Amino acid sequence: MSETTAQRLIHPAHAQLLQAARAERRALVQALAIEADWRFHDGPEWAARYWAAFGDLRRDIDSAPELRLGAAVAPRQAWSPLEPVESDQARAIFRAVLAALHPQVAPRAAAADTAGLWSLTVMAYRAGDAARLRELLAKAQTHAAAARLPEDIVELRREHDRLASARAIVDRRLAELSQQFPFNLRDRLDDADWVRRQRLGLRQVLEFVAPPRRRSAQGDRQQVS
Repeated sequence: MSETTAQRLIHPAHAQLLQAARAERRALVQALAIEADWRFHDGPEWAARYWAAFGDLRRDIDSAPELRLGAAVAPRQAWSPLEPVESDQARAIFRAVLAALHPQVAPRAAAADTAGLWSLTVMAYRAGDAARLRELLAKAQTHAAAARLPEDIVELRREHDRLASARAIVDRRLAELSQQFPFNLRDRLDDADWVRRQRLGLRQVLEFVAPPRRRSAQGDRQQVS
């Protein structure tokens, strides 16, 4: 019996620690997948929908960086949204490759990825190319061994703590993104009453800040006479 196997079988905390490390890894994969969805698909779609609803009423683009970003994205209203079935397949494949090759999830596998499979996966996912994602998943499976959690309990503890720290960082990043444009609108753009109220408010602001209308020259002469 090897020393590693003996240590795994004898140490009473190994099974519990392995379960905890797997849970942290799953949570990290989920958070990174959500972030990719937001940045590559949902975010541009939300921004385009916002500008389709309010673009004719906004006059402060130059003074607001987040609005300049939204205005730049707005012309991409044909942002290749995936069909429901294709979208589910693409997301599942992307998440599988993410779990095997993302530098934060599997740093040893990422270091062994000399072909740049992870970068190619990101490009395919941004384009919604499910067929290309399937090809890359088949190639990424050769790195599965390097992506496994360590068996040695000391290394496993270290990996658990690293995964927990990485997951906490991504969770904080998602929390910050959720408060920024256009991510803070994800639950509002489907609400027709909210859109109507916002448009009414913007019209009132425009009327308030608009310069006073000048009277015509004929009206001025009539008032003087």
